[in-house]
Amino acid sequence: MAIVSVKNHGNAMLNPKAQSPMKITVEDVINSRIICYPFKMLDCCLYSEASAALILAPEEKVKELGIEKPIWITGVGAANTDCFIGNREDMGRLYSNINAAKVAYKMAGLDYNKIKQQIDLAELHDAFSGQEVISYEELGFVPFGEGGPWIERTYEKPGEGPWLDGEMPCCPSGGLIGCGHAVGATGIMSTGEAALQLREEAGKHQVTIEKGRSIAHSIGGPGAAYAAIIVMANEEGLKKP
Repeated sequence: MAIVSVKNHGNAMLNPKAQSPMKITVEDVINSRIICYPFKMLDCCLYSEASAALILAPEEKVKELGIEKPIWITGVGAANTDCFIGNREDMGRLYSNINAAKVAYKMAGLDYNKIKQQIDLAELHDAFSGQEVISYEELGFVPFGEGGPWIERTYEKPGEGPWLDGEMPCCPSGGLIGCGHAVGATGIMSTGEAALQLREEAGKHQVTIEKGRSIAHSIGGPGAAYAAIIVMANEEGLKKP
């Protein structure tokens, strides 16, 4: 989990809107004070005050206004699970994540089992470092049980893993850990960041866009019971299978 914190605080150094940009090491994370086992202070996002907005329009209006580089919402998924953690089949899983992902991917015409090969990046809900690791698995990026090993074995290996220059960048903006968590606004922030990436207007934290698709993800509610996922595409992404 500490490596997620290293990654996202580091990504935030390239994002002028981020609240917590910093260069840290795994040792810095491990040695920071305990908040709630197993999370240390640097595993957790800062609670912030901020606002975010998106402009949504139907296809006809986009064409009428002549919008350049529009980003299209191709899939939306939302799901709930039991708010009481003790009632859940597995306390280590967020089934709302899995169900929301499958609904969104199906709507967008994508394959849950091949999603890593079909998108360019994902802005994930990383209020705590462990949530990002869990989401790697539940959103279909890697098999269950492989989320931690995936980021660990690709540390400082260009072209691999969820890093900014990796095979499937996750939270290139810095995520909630790097940007801060303004509850109620962060889902919109993540969606906006994923759209900026597809427009190739993300500045210094821009990733390589080849497939023309991205994911924005948010979870919340008691026990993180609710999940929502949006799949987006640029004009090129709409043309690809």
